[in-house]
Amino acid sequence: MRMVITQKNRFKKAVLLLIFLSFHYINAQITLTHNVGTTLVKTDMYTCDRDEAWSRIFTLSDFGIAPNEQFLIKSGQIGISKSDEGSNLYFSVYSIDDNFPVFFYSSFPRTVLGSRSFNPTTVINGTPQIFQFDFDEPIIVPAGTKRIMVTVHKIRDIYNPKSGEIYIAGTAQDNGESWYLGCDLEHGLSLTTDLTIPVPNANFYINVTGEVFNTKSLGPVTRLSHNLNDELIDTGIHSCKWNDIYWARAFNLKDFGISGNEEFVINSGQVGINKTGYSAKVGFNIYEIDDNFPCSFSEKKLIGSSQEQELRANIDENSQIVQLDFDKPIKIPAGVKKILVEVHKGIVYGDGVAFIAGTTQNDDVSWQRGCTAIGGYPDLGSGYVSTADFGKPQANFYINVTGNVNQVRNNIFEMNISNICSEFLKEFSVSDQSKVASISWNFGDPDSGAKNTSTDLSPFHDFSADGQYAVTASVIAKDGTREVLTEKIESSEPPKAYGINNIYACENNLNTGFSTSFDTSTTTKQVLGGQTGKTVTFIDGKGNKYGTLPNPFTNTVKDRETITVRVAHDDNPCCYSETTFDLIINPLPQLAVADVKECDNDTDGFTVFNLQQTVAAIIGTATNKKVEFYRSNGEQIQSPLNAITNLIANEEIITVKLTNTDTNCSGETTFKLIVNPLPKANLLQDIIGCDDNKDGISEYFDTSNVEAAVLGNQTGMKVSYFDALGNPLPAPLPNPYRNTTVNTETITVRVTNSLTNCYKETPLVLKTTSQTLITKPAAKYACDEGNGFSTFDMSGLETEITGNQSGLKIMYFDSNGNQLPTPFPALFQNTQAKSQTIKVRVDNEINSLCSAETSFDLIVNDLPTVKIEKTYFLCNLEPSLHISVAADLDSYVWKSPDGNVISNANEADLVIAGKYKLVVGTIKNNIYCDNTFEFELIRSVLPTIKEVKYKELSEDNFIEIIAEGYGDFEYSIDGTNYQDSNYFSNVPGGTYVAYVRDKEGCGSDSKEVTVIDYPKFFTPNNDGHNDLWQIKSIHKFPNSKITIFDRYGKLLTELSENDFGWNGFYNGKEMPSDDYWFKANLNNKVVFSGHFALKR
Repeated sequence: MRMVITQKNRFKKAVLLLIFLSFHYINAQITLTHNVGTTLVKTDMYTCDRDEAWSRIFTLSDFGIAPNEQFLIKSGQIGISKSDEGSNLYFSVYSIDDNFPVFFYSSFPRTVLGSRSFNPTTVINGTPQIFQFDFDEPIIVPAGTKRIMVTVHKIRDIYNPKSGEIYIAGTAQDNGESWYLGCDLEHGLSLTTDLTIPVPNANFYINVTGEVFNTKSLGPVTRLSHNLNDELIDTGIHSCKWNDIYWARAFNLKDFGISGNEEFVINSGQVGINKTGYSAKVGFNIYEIDDNFPCSFSEKKLIGSSQEQELRANIDENSQIVQLDFDKPIKIPAGVKKILVEVHKGIVYGDGVAFIAGTTQNDDVSWQRGCTAIGGYPDLGSGYVSTADFGKPQANFYINVTGNVNQVRNNIFEMNISNICSEFLKEFSVSDQSKVASISWNFGDPDSGAKNTSTDLSPFHDFSADGQYAVTASVIAKDGTREVLTEKIESSEPPKAYGINNIYACENNLNTGFSTSFDTSTTTKQVLGGQTGKTVTFIDGKGNKYGTLPNPFTNTVKDRETITVRVAHDDNPCCYSETTFDLIINPLPQLAVADVKECDNDTDGFTVFNLQQTVAAIIGTATNKKVEFYRSNGEQIQSPLNAITNLIANEEIITVKLTNTDTNCSGETTFKLIVNPLPKANLLQDIIGCDDNKDGISEYFDTSNVEAAVLGNQTGMKVSYFDALGNPLPAPLPNPYRNTTVNTETITVRVTNSLTNCYKETPLVLKTTSQTLITKPAAKYACDEGNGFSTFDMSGLETEITGNQSGLKIMYFDSNGNQLPTPFPALFQNTQAKSQTIKVRVDNEINSLCSAETSFDLIVNDLPTVKIEKTYFLCNLEPSLHISVAADLDSYVWKSPDGNVISNANEADLVIAGKYKLVVGTIKNNIYCDNTFEFELIRSVLPTIKEVKYKELSEDNFIEIIAEGYGDFEYSIDGTNYQDSNYFSNVPGGTYVAYVRDKEGCGSDSKEVTVIDYPKFFTPNNDGHNDLWQIKSIHKFPNSKITIFDRYGKLLTELSENDFGWNGFYNGKEMPSDDYWFKANLNNKVVFSGHFALKR
C-alpha cells in the first residue's frame, strides 16, 4: 500500500514544490500541554517518600493530530518545585478508551505505548524548575488513537538514603485535569479534586513533544507498507529463545509510484512488537528480489542494513510500534523493481525472545525464515515461507519503511521480462507502449537464427541453450526520441521430472480413508530417472513439503491424495519441473455379521450350527471375496461348515475374516454362536368343570390362571394351545372354556420365547363332574334392637338350602368375603346395619371344584316412631292436659305414673304429675315390632321473685332475677322483651322493674331495682344529645349531693337529686374539653367518686 506518493517527472519540480509546502505539518513539532505558559508555581500538591505517579490526559484531535496520523513522541517535560536525590523518574504513555478510568486488575491503563528515560532526581529547594527528558527512541502513538495519558512515574531508590519526596510544580492557569496515584492514600488513579485531601488547582506541569506523520496524505516522503491501519494484534506466532528469526514483507516499488528511473533512499523503519524477553535486538535488512521469490531468495542480493537496536524488556502483550531511525540511509538503486524488507530479531544476551505483532487489516503476504517449523522440516533455515504455510494466514506483520524518492535518470521507456525460470521461453515488453512508434529487439542468441530478432511490441523468445544473454531493444518514440534499452538475463533448461506410479494401500480402519502403510521407498528413484545434482521436493495434498517422503507414509487427504513432486537444479532451485502421483486407498470390505442362534434341545449348552448360511449371507453373488472363521483360540474352523458344534457352552465368540482377493485388503469382525435355553413350561393341574346336565360336557372350565401357571415368573414369552390333533386353539383360551371331548379333554400348551423362538410344551387335562343342586333361602327379618342391628332366628337354614341331600359341605361368607361359622348360628346378629347379604357356597365333598352358590338377606325392620315431647306443663289451675300422636300405627298403650293403662287409642288425657309411658306397635314383613316412649307432666307452681341481684358503677353492670316456683319461666327488665335466661348483662344505670312469668300463662311476679351509674363523657353543644351530666337514677336518693371539680381540684358546681345536671359552664363561661372529677353522696347511703370527659 502506498502511504505517501513522491513526485515524478522531476521537470515539474516548481509545481510540486508548492504541493509539498502545503503539507508543512508532516515533520512539524507539536507539544501536548494543558499548562498556560511556562512560569512555574508551587501548588498544594502533597508528596511522600514512596512511589507516586502524576498524569495528564490529552485528546489528540485538540492538538491538530488527525486520525490517520502517527504521533512520534521524542521528549517530555515535568516541573518540580522541591526534590532530593532519593528517587528516579520515567515517562509512560498509555492509550485510553471510553472506559477510562476503569481498567481491571491494573492501577494504570493496560495499553502501554511506551516508557522512556529512567533518570535520577536532583536537589531542588528554591525556585521551581522544568526538567527536560529527551527520549533515546520515540514513543509511537499509532494512527487512529483518540486519547492518551502521559504519566511521570516516581520510583523510590531503596538503596539511596536521601529523601524520595518530590513536589510537582504547576502553572497558575491551566485548561485540563490532573490525575494522581500514590502515597498509599488512594486505591486507584484519581482526579486531584477527588483525592482524600483534595487539591483543586494542582495544574501539573507535564508535557510531551513530538512529530506527526500523515499516513494518508501526499508529501515529500514515501512509506512502503501493506498494513491498512495501526490496530496492532497478537499474531499468535511462536518465537525462539537463544536463536535468530527473520520477519519480512515484499514490496513491488512500482505499486508505490517508484519507477525504474528513481532511487529510493530509506531513512527509517517500523516494526510491531508484541512481547519481549531479555535482551532481544532488531535491525532492518533490504534485499532485491524477483517474481520467483521466495525460491529465488539469496542473501547475496542484500542492498543494505540498518544498525541494530536493543528492544526494551518491558513490552508486554499490549503491542508497541518500535521505530529505527537509520544511522546510515539505505539507497535502493534505480531499476530495482522489487525489494524484501526484512526485520532480523537477534540476541544481545539472555533469552533474546521477542514476538512480532500484526494488524487487523492487510493487503499482502507476511514472510518468515529461521526457527520456523513446517511440514517435514524442523527448521527452514535460510528459506522463506509465508505465514499461511504454517497456519497463520492472518498474521499481517506490522513492518514498514519510510524514505525519499529521487530521480536519477530520464529514460522514457523500461524493459520488462517475464522471469519464467522453469523454461527457455521468455516474454519481453517495454513501458509505456502507448508512446512507442517502432521497436527492434535483439535477444543475443545467434544460434536461434532468424528468431534472434523481432519487431513485435511484446515478443516471445525461446533461447537455444543454457547461458547468459544480453537483450537489447532499440525504441523510437512517437515524438522521434531514440532510446536503447539493454538487460542481461540468464536462461537454463529445467530438469526432468519422470512419472511415478500410483501407490495403493489398504485403509487402517473401515470407512476412514486413511492408511499408515503407503510404500514410498522408490518414489525418489522413479522421479529422478538417473539424474544427479537435483533437489527433490514432495508436496502433499495439504501443502506440507518434504525433502524425502517418510516410508511408510500416512496420507493426509482421505481416500485419494495427489502428491506433487518438484525436481530442481541444486544450484538453481527456482528452475524446476513437476509431476504428480496419487496415493490411493483400497477400502476394507464391509463386514457385518449377525449372531447365529440355535435352541438347546437337550439343555446342555451345546448344539449344531450351520455356518455355510453365514458364508452365503456375507458373499452374496461376489466372486472376489474369501471368508474364513476362527475360534477364540485362533484355530481356523475347517469345512464342512454346515455342522459346527460350539466348543464353549451356551455362547462362543467367532472371528470372521473377509478378504477382497483383488486388493488383498481384509476386514475382521466377530459374532457369537449362541445356544438359547428352552423356556419353562410348568406342569399344570387338572381343571374340573361342573356338568350341570350329566352329558359329559361342561361350559364352566375356569382357564383364567392357565397362562400364569404355565409361565411362572417368566416374561417375554408367548403361550399357544393345540388340541389332540395338533390344531391350534385360540390364545388365550376362552374363559370359561367348553370341552369338546366328553368327560376328559387333553390340550397341549406351548411356551415360546419371543426372542429366540425356542419352545417347551406341557399337557392341560380338563375333566367334568356333576354339579350340586341347592335352593335359595328366603329373606330373614327382625325388629331393630338399636342402630340397625338385631338378632335373627336361623334355625332350619341348612335344610332350607340343601333339602335332604348328603355329602355336601356348606360355607357362609359376608359381603367382604369373610367366612362365617359353619354350621350357621341358630341366633345370629347382623354385622352390617339395616340389611346384610350372606353368601352361601355348597361344595361336593368329593370334588370341591364343582360347587353351587346362592345368598340370602338379613333385613332389620325399623321400630315405629311418634312425635312426642319429653316434658309437658300443666298449670295447677287446669284439671288435665289432652295430647295425641299419629293414628297410622297398629297398637297404642298409654300408662300413667302409677302404671295404670289410661288409653289404647292414639290420644290420652294427662292428670297426675309424673312420668308417663306410651308403647306403640306395627306389623311389617309378618313380624310385630313395638317401641316405648317416656315423657313427664309437670304441674306449674306460680312464680315468685325471691331476690334481684345487680352490679353498678362498673364496666359490666348486670341484673340477675332469682325466682321460686315450678314451671317453664321467662324473664324481663322492661316488661316487653322476655328471655329464657334470668341474667341481663351490660345494664346501663337507671331504675328497672324485674319481671318473671310462666310461659303457659300460669302466673307472674315483679320487683323494682335501681342501678346507679354515670356517663363517662358528655357533649354540651345544645344538639339535644348528652348536653348535661348527672348521676343516673339519682332521683331515687333524696338529699343527695354531687360536687364537680376540674383537674386542679377547683370546685365548679354542686348538684342535687332535683337538678337536671351540669351544662359545662362555670360562672357563665364554657369550660374547655378536658377530664373532670366528681364526688357523690347519695343520701349518706352510697358514697363514691370518679371522673368523666367533657367533649366539645
